[in-house]
Amino acid sequence: MTESRVKMDECLSELIDWADKHGISNTLFPRDKNQLLALTELTLTGCHLTEIPESITHLSQLTLLNLNKNQLTKIPETIGNLEQLTRLYLVGNQLKELPESIGQLSQLTELLAGRNQLTTLPESIAYLNKLTELSLWKNQFKEIPEPIAHLSQLTELFLGWNQLTEIPGFVGDLSQLTELSLGCNKITELPEFIGNLNQLTDLSLWQNQLTKLPESIGQLSQLSSLMLSDNQLLKLPLSLAKLTNLRNLGLADNDIKTLPQELSHMDFCTEF
Repeated sequence: MTESRVKMDECLSELIDWADKHGISNTLFPRDKNQLLALTELTLTGCHLTEIPESITHLSQLTLLNLNKNQLTKIPETIGNLEQLTRLYLVGNQLKELPESIGQLSQLTELLAGRNQLTTLPESIAYLNKLTELSLWKNQFKEIPEPIAHLSQLTELFLGWNQLTEIPGFVGDLSQLTELSLGCNKITELPEFIGNLNQLTDLSLWQNQLTKLPESIGQLSQLSSLMLSDNQLLKLPLSLAKLTNLRNLGLADNDIKTLPQELSHMDFCTEF
């Protein structure tokens, strides 16, 4: 047996010992080493995991790694070697940072890391040029991380339940966005450039500190859902009348009780 094969065998044995230690079933995590090497999807949701061994790098055929609802405080740098990974799910852990090596996951299309304790993202996130969905809800972000500016293929961005106070200009350049979720933050202004996002179908800004909306919102011709409840809105721009695809307009808990005459045709989809 070659030295590299011996090393591989040792690492797989380490992984199996780790699975045994955490009581992970054989169904979820095969003990047969050949089956392990052939794994394309690994889902370990709610397994009470506190750490992931660096030797996970040897599961090189993985396209899905689901580690939701554990107690992880760290993801090993070796995760960057899982070059086939397209979906990485880390929701509901105790992560304060993501490894810089995450930028090596060039095939990644979905990165879900909501309900953690993240305050920043590694700069290398900018290299994930196939990423279409980024979910970072319920973390501790005070600003939308700048590396997101480079994610030109992004269609879904979830940043609700953070501590955001503004929407930076680069968000207006994410031209492929169809869903932008920023509810439950401290945002005081919706910038004019929001009108550039002409692929948006869902825009969620509920429970912020908005007092007005820009006229450019009327340029969002594909918009079907606009959630604005629990803000401080006093009136609506008449350009909303252009949103002929709108099917859900949430205005509860604002200072608007009726629609102006020019928008009365939207009564059917409006919730006060």
